[in-house]
Amino acid sequence: MQIKINNASFGFGGDTLFENLNFEVNTKDKIAIIGRNGSGKTTLLKILSGEIELHQPDNAPPVFQATGSPTIMTLKQMTFDNESVTLYEEILKCYSRTIELEEKINSLQKELETNHSEKKVNEYAKLMDEFELSGGYSYRAELDEVLSTFGLLEQKNKKLSEFSGGQKTKIAFIKLILSKPDLLLLDEPTNHLDIKAVSWLENYIKTYKKAVVIVSHDRTFLDNTVNIVYELERKHFTKYIGNYTKFLETKNANYDSQLKAYEAQQREIADITAFIERFRYKATKASAVQSRVKMLEKMEIIPKPEKSDNRAFHYKTKPNKESGYEVLSCTNLKIGYNKESPLATVSFNLYKGDRLGIIGGNGLGKSTLLKILTGGLEPISGHFKFGYNVEYGYFEQIESKLYSSKSIYEHFQETFPDLSGNEVRTSLGRFLFSGKDVDKSLDSLSGGEIVRLELSKMLEKKPNLLILDEPTNHMDITSKETLENLLLGYVGTIIFVSHDRYFVNKIATKLLIFDEQGAKFFEGTYKEYKEPFSKSTLETQEDRIPKQKQEKIEYPIDYGEEVDPLTLLSPYQASKEKNKLQNRREKLEEKSKQAEEKLKQLNDDYVNPEIASDFKKLMEIQAEIDDEQIKVNKYAEEWLEISEKLEVLETLLKKSDEEVDSQE
Repeated sequence: MQIKINNASFGFGGDTLFENLNFEVNTKDKIAIIGRNGSGKTTLLKILSGEIELHQPDNAPPVFQATGSPTIMTLKQMTFDNESVTLYEEILKCYSRTIELEEKINSLQKELETNHSEKKVNEYAKLMDEFELSGGYSYRAELDEVLSTFGLLEQKNKKLSEFSGGQKTKIAFIKLILSKPDLLLLDEPTNHLDIKAVSWLENYIKTYKKAVVIVSHDRTFLDNTVNIVYELERKHFTKYIGNYTKFLETKNANYDSQLKAYEAQQREIADITAFIERFRYKATKASAVQSRVKMLEKMEIIPKPEKSDNRAFHYKTKPNKESGYEVLSCTNLKIGYNKESPLATVSFNLYKGDRLGIIGGNGLGKSTLLKILTGGLEPISGHFKFGYNVEYGYFEQIESKLYSSKSIYEHFQETFPDLSGNEVRTSLGRFLFSGKDVDKSLDSLSGGEIVRLELSKMLEKKPNLLILDEPTNHMDITSKETLENLLLGYVGTIIFVSHDRYFVNKIATKLLIFDEQGAKFFEGTYKEYKEPFSKSTLETQEDRIPKQKQEKIEYPIDYGEEVDPLTLLSPYQASKEKNKLQNRREKLEEKSKQAEEKLKQLNDDYVNPEIASDFKKLMEIQAEIDDEQIKVNKYAEEWLEISEKLEVLETLLKKSDEEVDSQE
């Protein structure tokens, strides 16, 4: 399969979104499209899906080409023909061909009991091959795995008509990814997915045998899934090979390289121009001047590289009041909507300057806790208490639209009637609403614009405690980075709910983790919580890596940290220690070789097509890969440490030999 867009331009109402677009998708490509909100990313998905048709100029090569008659699917194309069927029956439609093969095979097996003709046997073998290739042996396990991950397994026998609108969207998303088209188009797929579901989707895309094009602002997700990045900036697409981190490295390197080349050429032009001006009227230099004039005329000018479009909102105002040291105390706080089955019991203390990240699956109580803290809901039992002088600002998870014809300016002025017109415009300007933007009606705003407006209103109140529910939804990457810097520089305390792992890891100093067993408080960052050696994991580094007996060296005198104890050894002690370290290094090299060979085998197993749909097996292999990688890293660190010690000992022994020789 191949899809190509050649030298295409597109826009609406005279406004150009992009120009001279060259875009290509091949089988198994995993492509990210990134850019600022409103730049045209979703429009490109609509072009790929056929929802928007590109203009074809007369007598020009085809603008849009597709070979192999690929099936292309988006979430919008996932509809329900009959809502009286159950969830399970609806999802099974994704495996209609596999089920058809299964039925044919069962029927043919019965025929083969009495008819052993070569024709029947060949037909059976052909059906079995196709059944296996279509994932026939694992499709029901895959289906249950997906429903469980998305929290719908226990509701699989409910009729579609009994689900909410949000749940139906989630079901449509499951149908989309399990339909396995030749080209899967995903527009912000991680929005409103919890961390567990996002991790599952990452693994699914990694092992997906066909092409995927993703529009997303989730940096960790893009790092873990894509191998090609197209950036849309200033109406032009630029292609980069690699994941999101590699894209950033390449883009920055390209900018630096072009800037150096530009500056070098500008210096050369200045020197040539100065020479021409200086000797223009000297006959003896006429030929030299003409030579340099021609040199300038023939010179291919290197353009000055443009900096990225990093326009972003800003906020530096301090809170009105400084809170006391104790900001919030929750004691046996039972939260939920049903006294008989509360969602969780929460206990923790929060102090000034803490940044608490609340993470976990959907529907487990994260937003419910925030509603209780902000007075929108009563707790089932227990209590919570804010500390001295605490004033909070609450950013509630937003919908994609505001239903009002009022302008941004009118809405903001009504919210803050004591502000003058200039003060209103200044406050809105901090969040990129300037000029005619302030006259936009609320119902015309995009999701990203609504987020900026709500943030501006919350921060205008200058609270000393921020309570944020999914603040990064609808934000592009530049806005997320801006919000991260704003929160890191905020003089106050923060409580936030987020599924964005990069954002959580950057901001949170403490965590409240919700799961099926309830909620637990963790004193540490997301990285510390997730890494295998964290305080929260019973399986420590020592448990996972084979323990080695540590030889203890007795040093004659402790002269403090600034003196390397090895340099104080006698020649006999140094020689003995050198032999011991060399033996240990040889053993490490052998162990490292064995671990690397096992790691290579595990990685080969992980991409084995025969287990591509066996998600439990893939998870087991991934766990083994993690263990072996830990060993490899540990051995490498110890090898390097030993090598450094050996260098010190060899220098010491060489010096000792030289002293003996000089004495002789």
